[in-house]
Amino acid sequence: MPVVTMLNQKGGVGKTSTCYHLAGSLGQAGKRVLLVDADPQSSLTQGFMGPQATRQLDPSASIAAILGGDEPFPGQVIRATDYPGIDLVPGSRTASDFNLPRPHECDWPTQTSLRSFLEAVRGSYDLVLIDVPPNLHLCSWAALVASDALVVPLQPEDFGAQGIADVREAIARVQGGPNPELRLLGYLITMLSPRRSVHQAYVTRLRTLYGAAVFATAVPESVDFVEAIAQRKPVAQYKPRGAAAKVIKALGAELADRLAAADSPGIVGDQEAA
Repeated sequence: MPVVTMLNQKGGVGKTSTCYHLAGSLGQAGKRVLLVDADPQSSLTQGFMGPQATRQLDPSASIAAILGGDEPFPGQVIRATDYPGIDLVPGSRTASDFNLPRPHECDWPTQTSLRSFLEAVRGSYDLVLIDVPPNLHLCSWAALVASDALVVPLQPEDFGAQGIADVREAIARVQGGPNPELRLLGYLITMLSPRRSVHQAYVTRLRTLYGAAVFATAVPESVDFVEAIAQRKPVAQYKPRGAAAKVIKALGAELADRLAAADSPGIVGDQEAA
C-alpha cells in the first residue's frame, strides 16, 4: 500500500481538497483509503467533522499524539468517516507545537514517528494520503519521511507555482537522508480556468519545463467542489455524475498509473523552475 503526501510550500493551491475529493472517489470505487491530516489548521478534518467538533477533539486522539512521540494504538487515533472505505487520522491545532523549523536537525524518533505509525497499519489500506501545512517544517518533513511518493498541487499562476524550487530542495534533502526511496509523482495543476489566458500560459510553461512530470489530468475550478465541502461530502458522493467528480475519478486512475511506474527513471524533471 503506497503512502502519498500532497505538498506545496504555498497555501490555497488545493492540497486539502485534492486529498478530500480523491479519497471520496476511491472509496466509492471500493478502495480502502486512510487520510492523515498533518496540518495544524486541520481543514481536512473539518471537511468530515465540522469546525467545532474538530476544535474540541482530544489531541491524544489526533495526529498530535503521533508527532508527539506517544506511540498511540491505531484505534486511538484512526476513526471511520461517514463514507465507506475512508478512515481518518484527524488533525489538531496542538500539532503546531511540534511543527518545528529545521526539521532535519530534530532527533530521529521525532522525524520518523509518523513513518513508524503507518508501517503498523498500511497493510489495512489500498492508499494513504497525507495532507500537510504550506511550509517545509516538521509536519511536512515527517510526512515525506513516511511517504513512498509525493504530489505537488499548484495553481497555474505566479504565486501558486513559485514554491517549486524549495519543494525540490526538500525532496533532495529527504532523499539524501531518512528516505532515499521517496519519489516525486509529479505536479498537479489545480483550480484551472481554461478561459483565463494567464492560466493557459502557465500550463504551457509548466509542461515545457517539466514535461511528463506534470499530470495530464488538471483539476478545474468548479462550484461543485465548493458546494460539496459545504455539505461535508466529497464531490463523488455529492454529485457523482457531475463533471468535477469525473475529473477526480480520472485523477485517481492517473495517480495509480504513476505509482505503478514510480521506480522508472525520469519521474522528477531536471530543470529548475524559472
